[in-house]
Amino acid sequence: MPAHPEPEVADGGPDGAIRRKPPERKVVTVLFADIVESSSMVSGRDPEEADQTLLGILQILTDSVARYGGTIAQMLGDGMMAVFGAPAAMEDHALRACLAAQDIARAAIDSADFKVRVGISSGEVVAQVVESGVWTDYRTVGETVHVAAKLQQRAEPNSVLLSRGTVDLVPTGLTVRPAGTLRLAAAAEPVAAHALESVRAMRRTAMDMLSSDGNLFVGRQQELAELTEALHRAQEGEGAFILLSGEAGIGKSRLTSELTRTPAAQGFGTLYWPQFPIRRLGEPDDLEAVAQSLVRLVGGSAANGDSTALLAAAAERGGGELAGEAMRELLGVPSAHPIWQGLDPAQRVDFTIEGLAAALVDLSAAQPLLVLVEDAHWTRGLTTRLLDTLAGVAEDARLLILVTSRPSTPGGWKAPEQLRRIELEPLEALQVDEFLDHWLGHHPSLSELKGRLAAQSQGVPLYLEESLRSLETAGIIVGTPGHYQAGDTDAKLVLPTTIHGLLASRIDTLDPDARRTLMHAAVIGPSVDLDLLRLIAPVPSGELPSILARLEQGGFFAASRLLPNMEVMFRHALVQEVAYATLTKRERQPLHGRILHRLRNRRERELPGRIELMAHHAFYAEDWAAACVYGRRAGKRAEGSCKHADAGRYYGNALKALDHLPETRRNQQRRIDLWISIPLILLPQGGRSADNLLDKACSLAEVLGDRYRYARAASLMASFQWVYGDLDASVALCRAAMAALRDDEARDVRVQILLRLAGILMDQGNFRECHDAVSEAQKHLQPGDLQGRYGLTMVAATCAASCRARCLAEFAEHAEAERAARLAVDIADESGHGFSKAVANLYLGLVCLIGQRVESAVPPLKAALNIMEATRLHIFQPLALGALGSALVRTGQAQEGLPLLLASREHARMLRVSRQEPQILIWIADAALRTGNADQAVATAREAARLARTAGQLSDVAWASLVLSMAHAAQSQASPSIDALEEAESLAERLSLTALLAKCRAQRFLTAPAPRP
Repeated sequence: MPAHPEPEVADGGPDGAIRRKPPERKVVTVLFADIVESSSMVSGRDPEEADQTLLGILQILTDSVARYGGTIAQMLGDGMMAVFGAPAAMEDHALRACLAAQDIARAAIDSADFKVRVGISSGEVVAQVVESGVWTDYRTVGETVHVAAKLQQRAEPNSVLLSRGTVDLVPTGLTVRPAGTLRLAAAAEPVAAHALESVRAMRRTAMDMLSSDGNLFVGRQQELAELTEALHRAQEGEGAFILLSGEAGIGKSRLTSELTRTPAAQGFGTLYWPQFPIRRLGEPDDLEAVAQSLVRLVGGSAANGDSTALLAAAAERGGGELAGEAMRELLGVPSAHPIWQGLDPAQRVDFTIEGLAAALVDLSAAQPLLVLVEDAHWTRGLTTRLLDTLAGVAEDARLLILVTSRPSTPGGWKAPEQLRRIELEPLEALQVDEFLDHWLGHHPSLSELKGRLAAQSQGVPLYLEESLRSLETAGIIVGTPGHYQAGDTDAKLVLPTTIHGLLASRIDTLDPDARRTLMHAAVIGPSVDLDLLRLIAPVPSGELPSILARLEQGGFFAASRLLPNMEVMFRHALVQEVAYATLTKRERQPLHGRILHRLRNRRERELPGRIELMAHHAFYAEDWAAACVYGRRAGKRAEGSCKHADAGRYYGNALKALDHLPETRRNQQRRIDLWISIPLILLPQGGRSADNLLDKACSLAEVLGDRYRYARAASLMASFQWVYGDLDASVALCRAAMAALRDDEARDVRVQILLRLAGILMDQGNFRECHDAVSEAQKHLQPGDLQGRYGLTMVAATCAASCRARCLAEFAEHAEAERAARLAVDIADESGHGFSKAVANLYLGLVCLIGQRVESAVPPLKAALNIMEATRLHIFQPLALGALGSALVRTGQAQEGLPLLLASREHARMLRVSRQEPQILIWIADAALRTGNADQAVATAREAARLARTAGQLSDVAWASLVLSMAHAAQSQASPSIDALEEAESLAERLSLTALLAKCRAQRFLTAPAPRP
């Protein structure tokens, strides 16, 4: 039962009233145990005798559960159900259940009187304590309970079956074998069963890390250098006792294992003293375990005579005669020393601790020693005394004693104030990015996922590791380490169960008022407005300041903002997530509703982000009309700030809310708008999964006779066709969208169609038509409107100016082209819209490249790439990478430019933006030619021309032909050079590519045969 009572709800009259504590969602491990053939055991016996027989067996079962901290939820006549991890959460609940089951099974095997079957499953349940005057019931409800019961029924006598979920929660010390599958129902997914063979009370330690390969060590170089220096000093006789402190999962064991890999540690003898919160029957006690580590150090596998004599002599040299006797006793050799025989138990313990410390100091004279004490927050009485003793002697010996501990975990060893400490902080953002890039790779489809993981992890390595494992298991990522890409996009990203248990156990150490306040605060969100918290807090307002102070002192909250509203924030977003997940949906919903009601009366200047908060709380309050309205508004705001992941979430929730509203014509139109809005934010990120939504939008618009929305949907479909290479289809869609409109309506849709059509015509090489489309679009723009996007992914005025600049550059009007491109950048900067700024800088760079102002192209191209990377706008990244690579090569920086060119092609392939490949290949061929590789230039230019011709991108065919001509000339192959040059010239004249035509004529002059004398 919990250490602190929870609030109770009473039903019925005063006599025999049923009292219920609030139900909570818990991640637990459930154990079912059943006595086999219990009926035959009691058949024909006197009831009292039968009762005694079964009670004796049940006592063995319940003792095993109690030994490992479990709760008996139900007692049956011939079995029981136990829960580990509730009412109080435990981070190692699955391990504890397995240890209890093993003890039960071994007790049955050792007895000839009974047999048992045991089933264990781990997962989420709803748990609640229900009491009356005559009984108490700890109710747990959920699939996990039924799976455990089914596993128990399937188990062979004296065996234990585990679910896959349980196996995954015990990362070390567990041995199982496959045992088939089972189903809870005919239509249910099969559940894998595993037979327990053995389990040990172990945790993942530095030794486990040391034995594993391929782990990336990130962000702890400074701490590692400090510890390495301590090793060097210890080797010279200046020992140290260091506390390595940090929250769970911060990387203490990883740093410790890395220290043991360093060259400085190779001459040290290493002693491992890991501490555990639980201990199996028969395992050595604290000091015995320390003595056994010394035996292993001196070369013995057991306390044989040689090792005992050696260690006793070491203890005696440093601690005196009785310390030596204590060491002998500890190693199983009874002492006959008369003074030892007269000591009381407490005195013997004192000499034992002195003997161990003395032996360590003495042994370090021959070989320096590194002592690793992991998880000292779980040490018990005698180990804490030993550590206190060692803290006083380490400085004068060749000893480095490194102790790891969690500062917020109650109990265990408390370090002296003057002790040297190293505090581990969360990884920095760049270090998290390095970690994710190492394990996931660089596929663009993972960009949003990486952002979410980085934000949620807040620099905690364990969360990152466990999340990656969960993502692969759920199919959200597919591939191999370093080469993953997005998989099942419909799968839900959930908090790993391991992390949930760890954080829930920390939350459950709080007193009841603080705990419930934390859970209610979690409903508000990661940032907690104090006015909203007072509204929904489960305690009187007067008590709230002292509770918040305790939560801040405990590391759960941090002061965030005083103006314009007072806020605290969760120190870690994961704590907020776990606290929120503990409340049942039935309890959360009215809290969200009360918050929504209060938010309606607040103003944006009083509460920044009010619209986004209303969208969130309306959705979870199931106020569907408000959820739809505010979800769309919040989505538009996020889209305007290029926060596409947030926009997608808001639009998605608004669409789900519409499913609960009547299918009126207005709601159908809202549905079309959302079907258009979601693909619109996918496009800049390189998303492709939009066809279905846009098809549905077009179809429903046709049914409703809504020409305006049909034109918008068809126009956006044209964008997707354009970006992914079908230029003819995209032109047809633009013309169909334009035809759907009356001449006098929908200025905004007309602008977006014309500018999309201009971009498509540009890629086809029809720059005159592109210029005309841009001019027509500019006529429909509102005078002075430098902010409106008109349904585009970027500011329309920026788009128009950028397209016009590119056309002018191809017409060789370079000065005017650069002025137009810089105007586009100015408009984009004024708007503050990230995607617009990125594209405007990209086009400025392209204009400078075409106009031979190559050095001027580098700054805007770098700026474009920085913006794209920061805002995860991938769709133009290949082109920007290629353009920058080409500019660097052309300014004599081939070593920096060539890798960018190769990366740009790989990026285009990953995104499958085939329309960008010809241009990138043209740049690669040009770079090959400039670096003296004419053969590669010929092959690459041919490939560029082939791809461009297939896609109908005639201007790219022309530029590729020019590079091919130049490459053939470098090979001294005049005839193919002239053929390619003629094709380039012909296309340049036909498409009015004046800049290209000038280069062709210069090339013809260079390749013309010398006149005969």
